[in-house]
Amino acid sequence: MFAIGQSSPNSKTRKSYDKLDNIKIDKVVYYESPYTMIAHKPVETAYLPSWYWGYCAKNYPLAFKNYVAEANSFMLLPKSFSETKLKEYETKFKSLKLEDFPMPYVYCYGEIYFTDKKTQKQYLALLAYKFEKQSPNMEFNKIDIQKFKVPKDWRYKNSKVESDTFVQVYDAPTVINYFVLDKDGFYKEGDNVEIDENIVKNGNSNIIIGENRFDHFLDMLKRSPNYIRSYIINGERIFETNKQTPKGVISIGSKRKQP
Repeated sequence: MFAIGQSSPNSKTRKSYDKLDNIKIDKVVYYESPYTMIAHKPVETAYLPSWYWGYCAKNYPLAFKNYVAEANSFMLLPKSFSETKLKEYETKFKSLKLEDFPMPYVYCYGEIYFTDKKTQKQYLALLAYKFEKQSPNMEFNKIDIQKFKVPKDWRYKNSKVESDTFVQVYDAPTVINYFVLDKDGFYKEGDNVEIDENIVKNGNSNIIIGENRFDHFLDMLKRSPNYIRSYIINGERIFETNKQTPKGVISIGSKRKQP
């Protein structure tokens, strides 16, 4: 999962999703309280994001009652697998331990739903961080955004760095996974390289996508007329729509349990 890691060499032009002429942004979701997975297992059970089954079909077979029979219906052709391969993967997965996953802690903080203007096909970019170590009490609204702009060496000279819950975030690149809305209404895991190069960048190899860090994503939210903010309160995930106004961001509509 999350095979596209973003970088920003000086020779390339940075463009944000909302600045690309070839796609139309349909909806943006900000997980202020991240949607968390450990060794591919989602921590939450009450809320399943739109990409959940497409993701689990490739990564977490234990989500299914009958993985071999169900998984291919959530995969895009020709990416489906034979029953033999599915059985082998399910058996292997059941034998894995936490230490077998090199970066088991995944913190999803954003979803960008967009449409390719040429084909009218709909996609979803899932933005997340993957870490080797767990970050307890991760809440993205508590991150000091200014630290993204401080050189790594300077930050690490600060004696308080070891107590910074979010120290892993400042240096790690966002990893992006793309999903495609299929005709049956499910978002299914897409070809990351193909979508990134030929749909998002429209074949222009000199473009890099701006949302390669959390602070870049927040900049995009500031430009959005409205977006959906999600947080957890008293153990329950809540969604609300935020609107940009001259007086700042305000919540509009009702709080709810789905985006």
